[in-house]
Amino acid sequence: MEIKNYFFVIFLITILLTRIILYVNPTPSPTIKGIRFHHYMYGVILAPLGILFSSVAIFSVGFGLFVDELGYLLIGGKNHKDNYSKNSLLFLTGFIILSYFFREKLLFWV
Repeated sequence: MEIKNYFFVIFLITILLTRIILYVNPTPSPTIKGIRFHHYMYGVILAPLGILFSSVAIFSVGFGLFVDELGYLLIGGKNHKDNYSKNSLLFLTGFIILSYFFREKLLFWV
């Protein structure tokens, strides 16, 4: 499998698994000292680590976690229901499509 397709498959599976898990078991994010940790934050950590270690798999998971919540952040989501709103899902779909078409460029760093 080409590396760009490998990236996209892992990226897409990350988003699908995250969505399924959070839909089935909508648990609140952990809060430590007043900071609520959302899964995009883990993505912000994992994606650069993937670049640092030249790991497409780590980068893909991190980028997937980040992109999954990006629409929610852009619409100013406040609760679990907002994450599954029409606008949030439209943003997510758009980001997935863009990621597919720019997958080779995204891997420039890895």
